[in-house]
Amino acid sequence: MIQPLVLVLKRSRQWLFSAEAVWFPFLLVFLFFAQASIEFNDRIGLDDWRSDLRADAGGYYIYLPGTFHHGMRASAVSDSTVWKGGNGFQVDREKDRIITKYTYGTALLQLPFYLFAEAVEGFGATDGWSRSHHRAIEVAGIFYWSAGLLLFLLAMRRWWPCTPGVALVTLAAVAFGTNSFYYAFRNPGYSHVYSFFLVALALYALYVDRGGSMRNRSLWLFQASCALILVVRPIDGLAVAALYALLSIERPEVFLAWRTHLVQVVIALVFALPQLIYWKYVHGAWLVYSYGEERFTNLATPLFDLVLLSPLNGLLPHAPAFFLLGPALIFLFTQRWRVALVFLIMFTLLIYSFAAWHAWHFGCGYGMRPAIEYTPFLGMTIWTLLDGLRRRSPALYHGLVPLLVIICFVNYRAMLQYGGCYVGEQWEWTPYARNILEAFFGKITL
Repeated sequence: MIQPLVLVLKRSRQWLFSAEAVWFPFLLVFLFFAQASIEFNDRIGLDDWRSDLRADAGGYYIYLPGTFHHGMRASAVSDSTVWKGGNGFQVDREKDRIITKYTYGTALLQLPFYLFAEAVEGFGATDGWSRSHHRAIEVAGIFYWSAGLLLFLLAMRRWWPCTPGVALVTLAAVAFGTNSFYYAFRNPGYSHVYSFFLVALALYALYVDRGGSMRNRSLWLFQASCALILVVRPIDGLAVAALYALLSIERPEVFLAWRTHLVQVVIALVFALPQLIYWKYVHGAWLVYSYGEERFTNLATPLFDLVLLSPLNGLLPHAPAFFLLGPALIFLFTQRWRVALVFLIMFTLLIYSFAAWHAWHFGCGYGMRPAIEYTPFLGMTIWTLLDGLRRRSPALYHGLVPLLVIICFVNYRAMLQYGGCYVGEQWEWTPYARNILEAFFGKITL
């Protein structure tokens, strides 16, 4: 009687972690939040500064209407269009060029959704900034966020098998215990949710064949993901370096093969070519540092305290799941020290880069938004920590899980409530506290 029950439970667990079983819940998640995002953002006017295709988002997005509607010519762009983009891009009337400092990778991933909006509105019937186009990008943000979570789950079930409970809590920590949801739901025009998806895709390609030899298609998918990560945000070469470090640990024979790196260079050049052509067209040079005077001016005096703890835009107040990074790395060191070392170096350099940037807060936003693409790595450490606690300290595990779920829910509500920008000083906690309280109790005065 016991053996058949054990067999049924074992098969149920295998089914719960199979791709066939998990895609449907994630489809429901995608549909629910896509509709919710459209309804939420429809309440914000297209000319409102909180609109989701303004400022940086407009700078990434301009490649699409700029190419399909304006031929990247300034003469085809009105001042009102520049205003719609929140001055996220500029126009050079003298040289007749549309200029954006951002790379085109985000627009490339948005392209299928943009084309759908064009089909709805009629190809060329609008200037590319209609409500339909906004809705398309809102759906795109939720799609890549949901797909990234699914790919992360499918990768982790091969890398470190565990119970469905551990998997679900870890997914909640990545999805809502960090600020990734905010940049899928509220600011889908920014690059970070797309980079999040690409990192998860690379991890999936790396681990999907675990237990056997790495298939060529998995390696090509891994390399394409790494190339696109660079095209979306070149500074995320740090994430690519971490991914290749994991490849050297998991597949040393693949990592040491010269053909692997040659193919990676070729794929990277293919994806980079449109960007090089654009820079040549706009600036007259193939390689350009397009951020001008924006640099790492605090290299000698990094602002670690603000980056980590400030209520204005600090990492831990807005992505509380990162509180688990330290203990999770310690546990991972006892199990797979080389992976833990990779993550320790990567997160150290990442936080240092934030603290050294000329504007540590990265402008208006919810937390350290450039950390979003690194949350799949954080999820790997939390996954191992929770599974280790479940095995070794069940009481501690069952005490931590409800607390973590509550924190994720509070952060989720805070992201929905957040108005887009804190008005206050770097260490002023009142706006932060008001945002959390109003998320549950409505308008209050502090």
